Amino acid sequence: MYNTNTQLLCTFSDVVLYQADIQSIQEFYKIDGGKIYILKNSEHPTEIFLTYNVEKNNSKHFPKTISVHRKKEFNILYSINALNELIKQENGGLFSHTYQVDWTKFRDSIIVVNDGKIKIMPTKLLRVFFL
Repeated sequence: MYNTNTQLLCTFSDVVLYQADIQSIQEFYKIDGGKIYILKNSEHPTEIFLTYNVEKNNSKHFPKTISVHRKKEFNILYSINALNELIKQENGGLFSHTYQVDWTKFRDSIIVVNDGKIKIMPTKLLRVFFL
């Protein structure tokens, strides 16, 4: 059963450091579900994204880590800030709570905001690390 008291996190790493980051993450957080998903940026294969669930309201924050949400059916991870900017971009500069994003355009990607600009990074699953 899905635990609704968890939050999905994404730690940004690289091909050289991600295994050490996995070890550090395990020491830093209690991982819910016992899995860390290892994704790579399809356009920049040295960029690695580690995604995992932890209990909500955890006051500790691991470096280079953000809270993300997921559109499971399209394999999309996104931050709330990125979603808000995406809505504005897709809706002629206007934010609307009722605007429906066409998620099919962003399949297999991570969407974040960097310096106020949307960054869409295509992803590919490398493997699942079982704790």
